[in-house]
Amino acid sequence: MIQVLTQQHYKKMPWKNGQGFTLEVARSHGEGLDDFDWRVSIADVKVDGQFSYFKNKQRILGVLEGKGLRLQIDQNKKVSLKQKQFFAFHGESDVYAELLDGEIRDFNLIYNPQKIAARLQWIDTVQISPVISDAKKILLFNMGKRLDIEMNGIKKSLHEYETLEITSVLTQAKSLSFRSEDQFNFCLIELFSA
Repeated sequence: MIQVLTQQHYKKMPWKNGQGFTLEVARSHGEGLDDFDWRVSIADVKVDGQFSYFKNKQRILGVLEGKGLRLQIDQNKKVSLKQKQFFAFHGESDVYAELLDGEIRDFNLIYNPQKIAARLQWIDTVQISPVISDAKKILLFNMGKRLDIEMNGIKKSLHEYETLEITSVLTQAKSLSFRSEDQFNFCLIELFSA
């Protein structure tokens, strides 16, 4: 199954801590803020603050727009993230975020590592070779003007802020090739059964 998700498909939801809102791009199932195996979302962070707690989940967070973010995760050394930089941490960690210079928009993958193995790559280049993947679910989130994707003879196009969701019943490998009129600027998420 292949589906193009536009911003009209995305769902606005309050943060668990009540400090802001998330635009949910896609999720495995369920409705609430805890009932899912995986979830992809975008959030505007306007002030410094504490991150929400997600029991038994893993998170991968990156900066889409803005100068950046500094994360204090538990008692570890602070981590600074600038645009298109990502960092993985436990959803149960104590996380405090400081804005580096004004508000940012982040991109977030949250998943249950007992059920899902995840790989996230940000593609920001002028050339890319075809990608071979046997993932159960593939998500392509486009930040460029237009991204053309061909998978096993099927062609789809994504405009800015659109997502292609590919669900595979079989674990056979899929070949994905990409074309763009300018630089590639998209996120490739592969989700596998753990």
